[in-house]
Amino acid sequence: MKKTLVIFLAVLLVSVLSCTNPFLKKMLVEDDTVKPDLGSFEDAGDFVKIIPPANGIAGVEPDPATLPGNEAKWKGVFIAGRKVKLSPYKLGKTEVTYKLWKEVYDWATGKGYQFAHPGTKGSSGTGNDKEQPVTKVSWRDCIVWCNAYTEMKMDENECVYRKSDSTVLKDSRDSAGAACDAAYADMKKRGFRLPTEAEWEYAARWQGSVETNAVQYGDVWLTKLYSASGATDKWDTAETGEVAWYSGNSGSKTNPVGKKRKNALGLHDMSGNVLELCFDWYASIVAGEVSDPQGATSGPGRVVRGGRWNCEAKFCTVGLRNYSTPYGKGDALGFRVACRP
Repeated sequence: MKKTLVIFLAVLLVSVLSCTNPFLKKMLVEDDTVKPDLGSFEDAGDFVKIIPPANGIAGVEPDPATLPGNEAKWKGVFIAGRKVKLSPYKLGKTEVTYKLWKEVYDWATGKGYQFAHPGTKGSSGTGNDKEQPVTKVSWRDCIVWCNAYTEMKMDENECVYRKSDSTVLKDSRDSAGAACDAAYADMKKRGFRLPTEAEWEYAARWQGSVETNAVQYGDVWLTKLYSASGATDKWDTAETGEVAWYSGNSGSKTNPVGKKRKNALGLHDMSGNVLELCFDWYASIVAGEVSDPQGATSGPGRVVRGGRWNCEAKFCTVGLRNYSTPYGKGDALGFRVACRP
């Protein structure tokens, strides 16, 4: 009898922890027997170390009232029927500034790296403020720059972006476009890289146990899809202006990074200022369970997220998906870097 009881309790515990019995888990969580897996974060200097919930982020069907539009592009990547597991990662607190871009660019061009575009200081390229986000760089430029930044700060062996023959990618010019577009990300490396789309959206929306302006995805609460990152109300309220530079407050230009209120993880400008490139090819999101997804194998362009200085407020919302061609550049397009913790 005692042995049977022990086996029963063991099975019960496994059922709860693996979420195979969600009703039982909910009861025990509410009774404080089992702690919800909310994920966590740690300050890491210029970065934030992000530890997503081990059980993953379980997608939900959003209330239509929390969507700025009816199309699928407003729903983000954590859709109903999809469960996303993410490994811990670090993400830059701000968008890459022109100051940092230029420092690495100058070092890299002296070491044999080649770029299609030199980058611009903010949207206009004028003035002395190098804390403006870098703009007018392409996705190809960004992945090559990430490799250069890695070699400059660490070692070439830690570079993430590799050509099909596993050599380090060092050229983003049009003549090397095919090699760039076919490059793969070696996620075992410690080097700097673009975030994946799932990493970007989780970082933009995470609220832990804070339920204000949030929806529960499994255990963790994420910002509602009709809001900017870090906002406590929907896009058409004054809250958007507290966290984002957009057409209503930007002065028709980019602004220095880190000036708006940070989100729950301590990240600035996840909405507004410049659109941010992700690694993934743009494609429809499908249901299923995935771990550390890197997107489709092809698509019309690479994912961009987050809104920009010259868009309406609703285009700064956390679920909106869009894309840019791998070679495209613009005065409202930039990026931030990620890496292994």
